[in-house]
Amino acid sequence: MESHFRKIHAFGRLHFFLTALFLFLVFASHCIPDEKIMGHRELSLHLLSEFPRNGCLPGDTPSLKPETEFLTSLNQNPEYSTLWNTLTGQDQGFRWNGMQAPGRFLLCFFHIGQIRYLCMIAFFMLLFGAAWKISRTYSAPYGFFFLFFFLWADILPVSWTLPQTGCFLTAFCSILFLCGKKELFREENLHRLLFSFYGIGAVTAFLDMGTVPVIALSLPLTVAFLSFRDYGPKQKASAVWKSLTGCTLFWFLGYLLLTITKWVLTVLLTGSNLFPAYMARIGEYCFGSSFSAGSLKTMLFENLNGFLSHVGFGKKTLLILILAVFAIYMILFFTGHKTRQTCVRNLPLIFIGMLPFLSYVLAPAHGLMETAVTFRALTGAFFPWTLFFFTILDLNGIRQSLHNVLNLTGRN
Repeated sequence: MESHFRKIHAFGRLHFFLTALFLFLVFASHCIPDEKIMGHRELSLHLLSEFPRNGCLPGDTPSLKPETEFLTSLNQNPEYSTLWNTLTGQDQGFRWNGMQAPGRFLLCFFHIGQIRYLCMIAFFMLLFGAAWKISRTYSAPYGFFFLFFFLWADILPVSWTLPQTGCFLTAFCSILFLCGKKELFREENLHRLLFSFYGIGAVTAFLDMGTVPVIALSLPLTVAFLSFRDYGPKQKASAVWKSLTGCTLFWFLGYLLLTITKWVLTVLLTGSNLFPAYMARIGEYCFGSSFSAGSLKTMLFENLNGFLSHVGFGKKTLLILILAVFAIYMILFFTGHKTRQTCVRNLPLIFIGMLPFLSYVLAPAHGLMETAVTFRALTGAFFPWTLFFFTILDLNGIRQSLHNVLNLTGRN
């Protein structure tokens, strides 16, 4: 009983610390005088309005709407206090709008074109760092697959858009953290791992502005499974499932409770009952005004189509490519594959890959209206699925078979 009380107390302290940290960051950014950022803000809006004629911004077809809305939200409304604007923000307090913290700071020194380059540099440093860490910690092909699917998903337009990078940066930093903390996956440290996923969910709620938050769950969860398999105690499959389920639930708790805490603080500090407005925002974000079963089917198709065919291959070329890859894989599979027990042990990767589809089902309106961005959540599906199909191949057996074939061919 005392042990459970200590864990609950530790959970409360973590929640309080994260809430205090997020409030400090938002308030500190809004303590920057408006006159220090308005010059670069106005210049940034001017550059966006004239793009691409000015030639000052990276990219050919960027999405200007998120950045324009973001820059507009930084302007203080003189009718209300800084506290009100900080807690409610442009979207009536639906989110933390945590990207305002680095955004306001950066606008003191740079305009939007320069911020894009800085954001892109940070994004790809963390992306390549995460791929390298996965390669060093687990296997080189794992890091290759991780990098391949992000590059396949045409991640460049997102990498320079500050309002949309929050969930991706959170995912990359989480992977670097989890890969460097093998002791978390010991049985006696499970509560620390759960608290880590609680923190990841909370940071996602703070930084993400509704892009694809599930990416900050599925990718760290994939890394957690690999660590359980390679570095954790030799547990039964049911124990691994239980640990991964706990990590998932604590991520959702972190995301949900930090959002609710922000809403409660807003209501207490403003004296207004904003919960009906918040719930209306959730309904609009998730289902919209014209949701139907047909639109759910359309949304799933559009996101799959966006992920698989956006690179310009065309449907016929893409189909040929998929069939060729499938044929090569089946040849390798029948040449050498591992036991059924190994396949069952790696089944959690299949279910982790279903999480992006679950997010589409929970918020179909968002997935349909923002397909140009949300299809990239499928990186969190195809990466664990590819690992599953790769891990069931018996590479040593395949090498030996190929070696025997080459020797036989050489003799003939």
